[in-house]
Amino acid sequence: MAVKKPVLPSGMTTGDLANLLKQIGKVDVYNLYAGVGSLDSSEIKTMFGSQDILSADLDSNFEEIGELAEKPFKVESKTEKLKTRHYQLEGKRTNAVTTTIVGISEDKKNWLEDQSAGMTELTFVALSKDKSQAILINGCRWTVDWSGEADGLYTQEVTTEFTGKTFEKIVFFKDIPPTAP
Repeated sequence: MAVKKPVLPSGMTTGDLANLLKQIGKVDVYNLYAGVGSLDSSEIKTMFGSQDILSADLDSNFEEIGELAEKPFKVESKTEKLKTRHYQLEGKRTNAVTTTIVGISEDKKNWLEDQSAGMTELTFVALSKDKSQAILINGCRWTVDWSGEADGLYTQEVTTEFTGKTFEKIVFFKDIPPTAP
């Protein structure tokens, strides 16, 4: 017989789990910063070269908006294909990203809502409290949905959609050194 019973993994050991956590990292809280415009390749490389440079750039060119929510991201990526009677032709790749932000002041909520007409490119940087990890969402046009208020602070979902590759649009940084090498 050509079919065999599968051998299932026996389970994770504590060593496996420690190795996994080393690979993916663990961050309790990310602060979210917003800037108008986008970064090019050299600016990205320079900005995320060290925690000192990143902090200086964030202070100069970005505004701290709030914190990422407990489940901050929803990302969808799909390829649309043109279907004919006999063929499927490659189409465009569409990427949709939704980010949930909590702890936003009313002024910052209003500013984000003003940008949500989709005409302004915004760049978001989510930075861990220890500044060793960051997520860059670069130069996208966003829509904003207000979703709640508690004690004068707001929760908002910001959503963007772009076509093509995610290269330099969504970038993850891990183990950012404290100072430039």
